[in-house]
Amino acid sequence: MRRFNLSTRLLAAITLIGLLFAGTSQANEPLRIAVAANFATTMERLAQRYAQQHGVASQISSGSSGKHYAQIRQGAPFDVFFSADNVRTADLEKEGHGETGSRVVYALGRLVLWSPDPGMIPTDGAALLASEQYRRLAMANPRVAPYGAAAQALLEGLDLRLTRGRVVIGQSLGQTLNFVTSGNAEIGFVALSQANIYEREHGAGSRWLPPEDSYPAIVQEAIVLSASPQQEAALQLLAWMREDPTARAIIEEDGYRLPQ
Repeated sequence: MRRFNLSTRLLAAITLIGLLFAGTSQANEPLRIAVAANFATTMERLAQRYAQQHGVASQISSGSSGKHYAQIRQGAPFDVFFSADNVRTADLEKEGHGETGSRVVYALGRLVLWSPDPGMIPTDGAALLASEQYRRLAMANPRVAPYGAAAQALLEGLDLRLTRGRVVIGQSLGQTLNFVTSGNAEIGFVALSQANIYEREHGAGSRWLPPEDSYPAIVQEAIVLSASPQQEAALQLLAWMREDPTARAIIEEDGYRLPQ
């Protein structure tokens, strides 16, 4: 009987230690964040500040919203998804890949026609586009990138049909920005945040901010994913981004509007 009691107590102790270790291990796991390319640098700044304040690390994966959406549907191991629109988040919730009620608007995006050349884009960017006095224009793929869809809608609203070979298509906003900064395209439609962040390090370029009613609103939403083992931690991050003054200041500083 003593042997049985000793063995039972030993087994219980080992089990308890294992559970405690597992809980600690999960608590120390970084939040796995899938983020649209336009918000990647801003997300890195936010994640660094959040880690300083709350001791929670993040693992960030940047790419087009369409690509992340496809990966999540195929089981990619993310905890939270920051999309560049509010369509894919709604689809994920409807399909059961996103937690019902966890969708939040974290930023309102702004489109800009931009060049690193300070003298390239005049005050009237629409006139430049119509004149075609440039070699190539870069824009993100409208089928996978919301900013690309916004740029396409803007061009259609201006009744502009650019000739073949004049447009370079990026599969994400990150690639689109690279086309412009590398010289493969002289001008490009990118996120205002990307232009602001680039100019902080490299100096002012030139830009044209189209009227915000000339393209569909870019409502950027985040959603906690159903397969995440860290849903509560992800929800806390989203709440912090919406409520913390420092977080809100970072988002505004990078060129986004804040949701009401």
